Amino acid sequence: MPHKKRNPHVERIFTMNKATNTDYAFEEAPREDKARRREVGGAAVAGGLLGLTLAGPMVGVVAGAGAAALTTTKGEAGKIARASGDAVCSGGERLKQWNRKHQVTAKTNKALRSAGGSFKRWDEKHGLTKKTSSAIVTGCNKISKTLKPQPVQEVRQ
Repeated sequence: MPHKKRNPHVERIFTMNKATNTDYAFEEAPREDKARRREVGGAAVAGGLLGLTLAGPMVGVVAGAGAAALTTTKGEAGKIARASGDAVCSGGERLKQWNRKHQVTAKTNKALRSAGGSFKRWDEKHGLTKKTSSAIVTGCNKISKTLKPQPVQEVRQ
């Protein structure tokens, strides 16, 4: 008889066969689990971005995890976290649809590749990277020479 492990925050349910411990099967989770996953993910993104904006990357990670955990609680804070998670997820889906319609990422990728190729040809013609790297090396050598301790000369009496 298979043993089922179920996590409400994951879209799929893993079914593990106890006899071999290697056979896994996937089955779709109920609709309510998909909605819960959407809320948790959206809340994590919202909390993470807010924390990143206000205090940096470490706080962003902690705030994202906290917001995701908050969606699982009952009460007003949990309701707010779930609502914000759902709103963020809806916004993300709308952005994906807009991108599919207008092909923004494909056009941007094509433009960047073209610009990169143009810059490479221009650099080969004018030698900007060689000149820049040479100037940096010369500057570092001058700084190193200036900062190098001078030998102490003994004073003879």
